[in-house]
Amino acid sequence: MEGRARVIRDRELEPSWDLKRATEPGFVRSLTTWLGGPEGYINSHLGKSVISDRCAVGLMRMPIGNRQPGVHVHSVTEIYVILKGEVESFDGVGRAHRAGPLDCLYIPAGVPHGVRAVGDHDLELIWLHDGIEKLGVSTYLEGDGPFPASEEVSLISFRHLQPNRSNPRTQEAGFVRWSANWVGGPEGHLNYNRGDAALNDRIGVGLTVILPGSQHVPHSHPDAEIYVLLRGRGVTRIEGELLELGPLDAIYYPAGKVHALKNPGEDPLYVMWVHEAPQRLGTAAYAV
Repeated sequence: MEGRARVIRDRELEPSWDLKRATEPGFVRSLTTWLGGPEGYINSHLGKSVISDRCAVGLMRMPIGNRQPGVHVHSVTEIYVILKGEVESFDGVGRAHRAGPLDCLYIPAGVPHGVRAVGDHDLELIWLHDGIEKLGVSTYLEGDGPFPASEEVSLISFRHLQPNRSNPRTQEAGFVRWSANWVGGPEGHLNYNRGDAALNDRIGVGLTVILPGSQHVPHSHPDAEIYVLLRGRGVTRIEGELLELGPLDAIYYPAGKVHALKNPGEDPLYVMWVHEAPQRLGTAAYAV
């Protein structure tokens, strides 16, 4: 893992088409990676992405009417958070879910799965892995199946996630914000939406919405954290430099690094956060 904070800008990540049948009509899709494994592991942007030994975070774009071929299987849990468009997910035995913006699909390791872009807009979704996976380990299964598994794909609907305002100063002028979890830790760990969020003992994934003119309280975590801006604009200070960020820009903060993000715009700022390990309650340090 890297020991310095830095920004990974979407405009600097040339989409990769190095996926099975990714340039064939009906299966068109591309990937970018903000956080991924070292050489020999899944990471479409070595040299530009942040290297992690714990998880991977990236973006998939897929035009309407396209899909992943067959179903595929990972050795790690895969998580999809929909940004634009709609998807229909499918598994190896015919179950399906339909998901739209800010909904989440949670796919345990070993579960055959795939998605197709449906609805009225091209698809953008964030993909996350709760571990790093060597190249060639994931497999595609084509044909009629069935391809059964001991677990199944689950849908975490964004509308079911109640906003949480328990963090310091969330209702104070200049710091107004709320948070939610798509994926939270087990008992004793951060999980704003216990009972609705998926449980994972290797990664935490959630959303903070910062109102215009507000910001985080400066804070740090015992494990590394990555932010991905989903909507709106943000500013952060890294090594004394004030940096402005827009949608699909990402920021990596190493363990123990004090950080905050401010919303200078007129619209709410939606920020996905990913903790490289579930955070024990009470371990975040706030500069209150």
